[in-house]
Parts: sequence; structure tokens; C-alpha cells
Amino acid sequence: MNLHTDDLIEDALRTYPLADVPPNFSKNVMRRVNATANPAPRFRLTWMDYALGFFLTLLPAVGFVIWASLPRLAVLHLEFQWQVLQASGFLPVLAFSLAVAGVLLFSGLLFSMNLFLRPKFLA
Repeated sequence: MNLHTDDLIEDALRTYPLADVPPNFSKNVMRRVNATANPAPRFRLTWMDYALGFFLTLLPAVGFVIWASLPRLAVLHLEFQWQVLQASGFLPVLAFSLAVAGVLLFSGLLFSMNLFLRPKFLA
């Protein structure tokens, strides 16, 4: 449509005589809008809610059973690995690795927040 046609339509809409609104029109309309637009939210638990709760509740018990059923040689090996981690020569390497991992995690968090909080424009 060209500019002249748009102006004619706009002029017709502004000068057309308006009819009177029936009484109680807005009350009936708002009653229908409220009935359809705001249904009461329903709270439901799905099978995934129950499964996750059950799984997370059993994790400490499973960890205890695994720890109790380890052979003595495996326990000694784990204790040796723990002592290696506590050695004074290994602590700077461990601290540097944890610092780099923290910086990378923080930068990933900032990037994801920037990505998801960016305003979305309609095409």
C-alpha cells in the first residue's frame, strides 16, 4: 500500500461515527477474559520428581556400601593417593590448576549470563 491509501484509511477510521457501547459490556468481557486467561495453576509431581528424590536419597547409602565393600588393597591405594595430594611439592600445581579451573568456570558463567539475558528482538 502506498502512503495515500494509508492516509485515506487512517482518516476513515478517525472520522467514522462511533456507536454507543451496550451497558455492562466491559463487565461481561472482563468476566470471560478472566475465566479463560487465568486458569488455576495445577501442581503435579511427575515420575521424574519421584525418581530423582529416590536416587538422591540413596546416594549416601550406596557410597557407604561401596566404601565398605572395597578390598583392603584398594583402600591402601586410595590412602596413598591422598598422601600424594597432600605432599608439599604437589600443592602449588594443585592450587594453580584449581585457580585456572575457577577462572574458566567464572568466565563460562559470565558468558552464559550474557547469552541468556540479552534482549530478544522479534523479526
